[in-house]
Amino acid sequence: MAEPVRARDLMRTAFRTVRATQTLGEAMRVLREVQGVEELPNAVMVVDDDGRFAGMLTAKLLIRMLVGPAQDAAHDGEELLLQARERLVMSCGEALVLDVPVVAPQDRLLTIVRRGLPTRLDFVPVVDEGRPVGLVPVTAIFQAAAALALTPEHEGIRFDR
Repeated sequence: MAEPVRARDLMRTAFRTVRATQTLGEAMRVLREVQGVEELPNAVMVVDDDGRFAGMLTAKLLIRMLVGPAQDAAHDGEELLLQARERLVMSCGEALVLDVPVVAPQDRLLTIVRRGLPTRLDFVPVVDEGRPVGLVPVTAIFQAAAALALTPEHEGIRFDR
């Protein structure tokens, strides 16, 4: 029987961080920098002053924070985004979504699925002793699950670690 798939097998260890004390504007600049950089995920880990995991930001989460809850359709979308400029001075710590589920490097695939997928985020943060060590892309979770679920006669996906 094959070794179980663990978070450390699926995670990407190259990622950017921002401090919880930095502004949302600074986080937006970092997120813009990682867009399209193949080796970097389109997400940033937020850490406290001691480098401990505080949360995660993606472009989708950041826009949600800036615009707020679903707005009245009567508002002009561009006007709403211009008004959101005022929120760019908020600290990342003030605006973070709380309780982002995390996994440990040794957690198995089913744990990653159970904790990470209900959030609808594109990545599951991997944290070891409070410090961020990687991000597991949802696509990697899907590929690993498909490799286990599909048999060769169904042309299952090969999963090379």
